[in-house]
Order: sequence, then C-alpha cells, then structure tokens
Amino acid sequence: MKSLTYLLLLVVPLFTLGKAVDPESGTIKGQVTTSDNKPASFVHIILKGARKSVMTEENGSFILSKVAPGTYELEVLMVGYETLRQQVIVEQDKVTAIALQLTLSNTQLEEVTVTNARNKFADKTSEQVARMPLRNMENPQVYNVVDRQLINEQMAVERTELFRNIPGAVPNFSAGGSQGFSMRGFSTTIGMRNGMATSAIVPLNPVILERVEAIKGPAGTLFGSNRNVTFGGVYNYVTKKPFADFGAELSVTAGSYEFSRLTADINTPLNASKTLLMRVNAGLQSEGSFQDQGFAKNYTFAPSFTYLAGDRLKFTVDAEFTRGNYTTTAFALGSLSNITARSFKELPLDYKSSMINNSIDISNGINNIQLQAEYKLSDQWKSQTNYLYSNGFYKHLYWTTITMLTDSTFARSVRNQTPETFGNTEFQQNFIGDFHIGSLRNRIVIGFDYNYNYNELYRATVSYDTVNLKKAQNGINTDRINALSSQRGFSVTATKAVNASAYISDAINITPSLIAMASVRIDRYNTDGTFTQSTGAYTGAYKQTSVSPKFGLVYQLMQNKLSLFGNYMNGFVNLGPVTQPDNSILVLKPQYGNQWEGGVKFALLGNKVNGGVSYYNIDITNSTRTETINGKNFTLQDGTQRSRGVEVELISNPVAGLNIVAGYAYNKNDYTKASAALQGKKVVFSPNNTANVWLSYVFTRGRVKGFGFGAGGNYVGDSWFEATNTFKVPSYTLVNATLFFDQRTYRISLKGNNLTGQKYWNNNGTPQKPFNFLASLAFKF
Repeated sequence: MKSLTYLLLLVVPLFTLGKAVDPESGTIKGQVTTSDNKPASFVHIILKGARKSVMTEENGSFILSKVAPGTYELEVLMVGYETLRQQVIVEQDKVTAIALQLTLSNTQLEEVTVTNARNKFADKTSEQVARMPLRNMENPQVYNVVDRQLINEQMAVERTELFRNIPGAVPNFSAGGSQGFSMRGFSTTIGMRNGMATSAIVPLNPVILERVEAIKGPAGTLFGSNRNVTFGGVYNYVTKKPFADFGAELSVTAGSYEFSRLTADINTPLNASKTLLMRVNAGLQSEGSFQDQGFAKNYTFAPSFTYLAGDRLKFTVDAEFTRGNYTTTAFALGSLSNITARSFKELPLDYKSSMINNSIDISNGINNIQLQAEYKLSDQWKSQTNYLYSNGFYKHLYWTTITMLTDSTFARSVRNQTPETFGNTEFQQNFIGDFHIGSLRNRIVIGFDYNYNYNELYRATVSYDTVNLKKAQNGINTDRINALSSQRGFSVTATKAVNASAYISDAINITPSLIAMASVRIDRYNTDGTFTQSTGAYTGAYKQTSVSPKFGLVYQLMQNKLSLFGNYMNGFVNLGPVTQPDNSILVLKPQYGNQWEGGVKFALLGNKVNGGVSYYNIDITNSTRTETINGKNFTLQDGTQRSRGVEVELISNPVAGLNIVAGYAYNKNDYTKASAALQGKKVVFSPNNTANVWLSYVFTRGRVKGFGFGAGGNYVGDSWFEATNTFKVPSYTLVNATLFFDQRTYRISLKGNNLTGQKYWNNNGTPQKPFNFLASLAFKF
C-alpha cells in the first residue's frame, strides 16, 4: 500500500502539469501510413529537442500539442521499416498538419520488389496485454497472438481450432457453451472480451473476432482473479472494430455432417466527415454430428460503432448477441477396481454412439454491450473509460453424464437447469501516461476497476438409468427427466460478489535498451454468500483483500530485434471460510500463484524470423487439502503445487510467399503437498508435451497470383483423466490442410480437418470429429 501511495504522489503532480495550459504554443497533427498505404497503428513518434513522444492511434493518427514554437525533427520508429526523420516547424497558436509514410527497410524492400510478401502472422501490437502501448520486444511478459489473417487462412469455424496455434495450448470445452484451453497446466474456458470480464457463459462465434491474445502466466496484477484468470494465464478476445472506408464480405460455407454457415461483415462510415463509423458482423451456423445423435447451432449479431467527437475524444460502442443450441455429454468413472480399461482407447463404447437423443439439448445465449471513451488529456496522458454489461443465460440445459460402472454397464445421470441466468458488470478507469522524469522514460497505467458478478441457479441432477451394453438400450427423454427432477426437487440459489481494485504499472526506460517494469494491484472482494430459496437465508458471506505484485526486466541486445527478459508475476483466487467437522470456522487466505520466468524474444532478418523461447516456474501456495484427524476430515490450507516448463514460438517468412507458425511446449504440473490421494500426482488434462505447426504458401505474381495452400498439425501428449492418475487421455496427432484462391473481389477456400481420421477425446471425455471437410465462397466489396 505504501508503494502504491508513493507512486500516486509522484504521478499526480506530473499529470497536473501535463494538463497545464500554455497559450504560447502550437500543435502538430499528423497521419502515419505504411508503404502499402495502410494506417501505421501504435507507432512510436519522438519529437526531438522537446522531450515529447506519442504513439499513433489505431487509424495511424497522432497529435502533439503544447509544443513551443520552433523547428524540430520528428522521428518515427517501426519494426521492419526505415527510421523516418522529418523536419517540422511549429508556430504559435497554429496547427501544423503533416503526413508521414514509412519506407520498408533495405532487407524488406529487396523482398517486396520481387514478391511483395511479408511475415503476415507476426504482428503482436496490443494495448490490452500491458494496458499501455508497449511493444512485444519491450514487454517482459510472454504472450501469443492469433490474428484474423490466420483465422481466415485456416478456415477456423470454432474457437478450439484457432487455439491450436498457441504454443502449449490444449483446447477444452465447457458444457455451458464456453470453449477455452489449458495454459501452462491450468485450464479455463471463460476469457476476457476486449480486456474485460464477461459472463460465465460464452457461446462465441469466431466471425466477430479480430484476434485472440493468450497472455501467459499468473496475470492477477492487471486482470484480477477468479472466473476470468487462471494461474497459467488469461486469454483475451479482441473483436472487430469499424474503420474509415466502406468494405463488406459475405460468405457461405458448407461441409461434412451437414455443416452450413452464412456470415456477413459490413463496414461503412455513417457521415461524410467519417467521424461516425459502423461495422456489423453476423453469422448463422448449423452442424449435425458424426455420432448417431447430436447437433450444434448458433447465430450471432455483433454491431460496433465509433464516434470521433474531436481530435482528442473517441467513443466506441461494441455489442454482441449470440444464441446457441446444441447437444453434449460427459464421461465419468465409477470405481476403477470394477473397470478393466485404463484409457479411452480401451473403452468398449462405440466411438459413434452418443447414448442420448437430440431432445437432450442445451439452449443458451449471451448479451454483451461494451462502451469505451478515450480522451487525450495531453501529449503525455490519455484517459480510457471502459464499461461492460454481460448477461448469459440457459433457456434450458440437459447435460448427460455417462458413468462407467463395469466393463459393460454405464449409468446415465442428467443435470437439469431450467432456466438460469449469469451476469457480470464491470466499470474500469485507466489513466495511461508516457512521459520523462529527467532522462528516464515512463510508460505507466493507473487503473481502477469495479466488477459486479451474479448468478441465479435453478437446477437438479437426477439418476436416469443404467445401460447394459450387452442388452438393448432404453431411450432417454425430457419428459422423464423433468418428472424425476420435480420429484427430487430443484435447488434454487443466488449469489453475488463485488471486486473493487486499484492497480498501477510502470515500465521505465533506464536506458534506451534497458526497461524495468514494476506493478501492483490491491483487490477487495466482498460477497454476501449464497442465498438458498428453501431456507430464505444467505450462507458463506466473507470479505477478502489481496495484493498482487509484478516485476519485469527487459534488455534489448539489438534494438527492436533481440531482447532478453525476466519476470516475476503473481495471481490470486479468493477463497471463502470453511466449516470444520467440529463446527469451528477456518478463515481462509487467498490462494496465490507465483511465477518466475526468463527467456529471449527475437524479430530478426527484417522481421522474417520472429518468436521467443522461455522457461517458467509457477508455485501455488495456500491451497486447501483434507487430512483425517480422529476419524474426521479437516480442511488445512498448507497445500502447494508446482508447474514448470519451456515454451518455444517461431513465426517466420523465410522466402517470398512462405509463412510458418510453429510452437512447442513442455509442462510438468503436479501436487507437491496435498491430500494423500493427490500427493505427488499430476494435474488432470495436463500433458507434458504439445506441438503445433502451420505452413502456407501463396503465389504473389503471374496468372496464379492469390492461389495458396497450407498444411499443418498438432501433437498433444497423453494426460490423466482423473485425479488418481490411473485412467489416461491418449495422445493424438491432428493433420489439416487448406487450398484457397484469394482475389480482390472473391475468395474460394477448401479445407480438410483430421486427415488421418485420428480418434481423440476432449477434457469431458467426449469423442471428437474424425475426418471432415469444408468448402467456402466469399464475396468482397
């Protein structure tokens, strides 16, 4: 707390000075474009002799105000381009307008004169990863990006497909409709939306996405705790935003198992001055199943508006309305002493048998409305105000669990949730600065966050029947499920919780090549507990305060080309009090994850070879475990866990038209102090080895210009399905390939998934699709 106070005392006077009015000054207003006439987003601009600097906005524009009259030199820096220096004259009470165009570096220029190719998948520009404009080579944290170009090239129609491009990611699925993945041995299925927490239900369609950012390691300092963050990291969905020109794309896709998809992406300015912009994305998707029963449908409508209220003020409204309807099952194990099988490959179940029918389905949805106001307070400071209303619901949910009892018998139980709602409202205020104290450049964010989360649950879980594989199977129907649920009685509960947080993060250039980052978050969690309708009372109320620090160091051996980095990162999860067998109350502390990491990042040979290598160690403390004392199971909070590993990423453009995305990860995540049943065991669904690769080639000249093909695969090592480490999820290798012909007004694409017909299972034990194909036609306007 003292450290945060000192930093605030330091910053506030600087902030005030930055707003001071100086009538004897001028303004520089400009636009920066790349050599192909596209906006140069988040480019660093230095005004020599004035100790002023600024980053361009997403549209390439910038403003330097309160500049003393005189002659200056502007310096513009961007990886892969020649440093641009241009003289500019500032006059009192006048605006100097300037247009700047970057030129490719000599290495890149030689390549472009022949092929006009580039390392198109290597852009990691992001303001949300560090909550401030910080290049990847300047950031001591590891993060990976899957952008729209790669999503299109791979024809990804589900989020699990694009997650497979992230080193170490193992896709998983939640019955509620969310799709996520394991990072560094820890699983999550929720994620962030444009840097903010969403509802617990996220039935999202990739058609609305510009990119996905996987931010590795315990990220509690900047992103908080609980639902949206795990100790392995957090992933952030970045949605498509409007731009200043008209553009549209309409596409139709069809494929195996009755797959069909219609999408639209329409962008247009709404006024002649192009200060009011609109973009609408919509998608309708439907698919059958390779199993005897099953389907998945969803539709989404996602409008987005940007209003440029002036040179300093911008408003963005981003909304999404998605509805899903699908079937799903989960696999579970009874006593392993009665079961011969020790992996999914040994199960007697038919891979194509669902053991349900299409009436046992889930109908859900989500409504997201996100607002942002950005105001440029001065050359040194920007205010960013964010608001997100997120509401998810189940119209109904029938989720069947198939539990193996013996080698030939399986019990079917069904969770019935009819209806339920979840919600999350978040307000966030950031002040983002870029200023000098003496010779030290400071890039800083000071933020305040308020998060209100609630759910209203109405559910019953019932035992439906026992199926003998040697006999005819009985049917399953919703009428009987509802009758059994009413007989058992529905549990009706409601919870709500509030997080109020303050955080500060400062990246200091000690020298142009040496950057030190120091950050801290203070979080206050408050819940009334759970309200149970049958008792009319709340139980489990508690309040908890957490402190989450973060430190990092970056040394650039070659400016913007080669960096050594190290970090300490912290995350936390709030834990409520526990009632012990003797009726005493154990007041728990927050559970913490502490990471130490070091590695190298590189962007070499004119950015043709981009990526990084890192080693990390994550120690989990304050975990709970049970211990039998005098015949009773007491809860203790001295449990520990350790996850450590290596990650490698390579994004390369070695020759004209050829692009490579590859990754490898090793992870070992086990319990170092736990209950007797878990002691020394590995965490479930946490494979030691994963690898990914995607290679594509596009012809860039001649009659076949725009024709391309891609191929790649994923390897996921075996892991444990249950905590005793007895029953395995087998390893698998997927091979996929695409062909495409991309022209100015249309694009034709063809894709084959799982070309070798590999059998594999997800984290719920659900069989996944064998070989399947997709064909797509898109029209561009």
